[in-house]
Amino acid sequence: APTTPAPLPPTDPTQPTEPPVSADSDPMTHLQYLASDELKGRNSPSEGLDMASAYVQEHVKKYGLVGPNSNNPENPFQQKFNVFSFLGAQEGGAAHGAAHGAHKEFGHETFQEGFYLDDKMPKDTLALLNRQYESTMKASGQPLVPARSGTQRSVEELRQVATATGQAVNTLAMLPGTGPHKDEVIVVMAHLDHVGVDRQGNAYNGADDNASGSAVLMAAVPELAEAQKRGELDRSILFIWTGAEEKGLVGSQYFVDHPIPGLELKNIAGVINTDMVGRWDDQRLSVVDTNTKGQPNYFRDVVDQANQQLADPFDRINRDINVYRDRQDGASFGRKGEDVLFLFEGLSNPNGGGDLIPEYHRQDDDIDKIIKDNGGEKPRRVKDLMVNVINIAANRTTGPAEPKTP
Repeated sequence: APTTPAPLPPTDPTQPTEPPVSADSDPMTHLQYLASDELKGRNSPSEGLDMASAYVQEHVKKYGLVGPNSNNPENPFQQKFNVFSFLGAQEGGAAHGAAHGAHKEFGHETFQEGFYLDDKMPKDTLALLNRQYESTMKASGQPLVPARSGTQRSVEELRQVATATGQAVNTLAMLPGTGPHKDEVIVVMAHLDHVGVDRQGNAYNGADDNASGSAVLMAAVPELAEAQKRGELDRSILFIWTGAEEKGLVGSQYFVDHPIPGLELKNIAGVINTDMVGRWDDQRLSVVDTNTKGQPNYFRDVVDQANQQLADPFDRINRDINVYRDRQDGASFGRKGEDVLFLFEGLSNPNGGGDLIPEYHRQDDDIDKIIKDNGGEKPRRVKDLMVNVINIAANRTTGPAEPKTP
């Protein structure tokens, strides 16, 4: 007689082989890993930043996103670039955490510390870098090396006065649109890097800055991938987790200056940057939705509409951080005439204005501060708002295209 097969051992429902979609859609899942000591502060460059990039890549592949960088066929999910500094390499490879006085201001002037150099650098970036070289030398009391001819130093001349600090990486993932505007791209980004470790090797985990924004992007992927499968995304969505933002917006500048086929500036139909979205209460947010002349761009109406679509809209969307417009990755796109939305947690006064979190660029920027402030609801709500913003931007109908003016 045939033997009956032995029954399979019961599966333990508390130990799923893959995290359920609900966990993948919760920013706090990803924030916990990105802000862990294991990643040693995600400096640019560092093994910790590479580990963060690998974690992001594994997540986006699971939801069918594609690596768009055809210029890097061995890994089209990455765009690598060399980082340089005018002030010399950090001692012992430590980040600037040990001497943090200069970093209490939000962000840095572009190229204050880091930049990329290559022979294909656009003229406007080279001019910016020449000015930065002069101001950096002046601020540090060092003599200027004059330009050999004309008023501007060449890439080669700047290379001779710069110090290479290593290779950093942008992590890219594309969710192709399915409509008539699929060749247009909504860029959604957050910087993945932070400032590394101090000289004793203690990590600056950067839970709010910017594991929070990076995690919000990751948590948006499952929902947007489902919308795409249903044919509900007209335009394509390009996710960018930039590197070397803390060095001076280097990764975003490199991306803008080194177009990937099909992702040139002419293809970009809006940019959403998410940086420091974890703290304070979960009922207010600050945004920048203006161009370099201070005029509202199309995101002004989109944000308000997206907020009203939430089951529990944010009580206050403050427009009180225009002073920071040039100190976040969106500025690299804004200078080229792109419409940029910058999502930010807000300042100390709930009704607008005030100060940054006291833990900004300190070692106590940890996940427990986010949990204490709002139980993780702030990143979750920012994710819900951002998904609404992306859906509206990806599907908005527009009149004849207006020429972009930098």
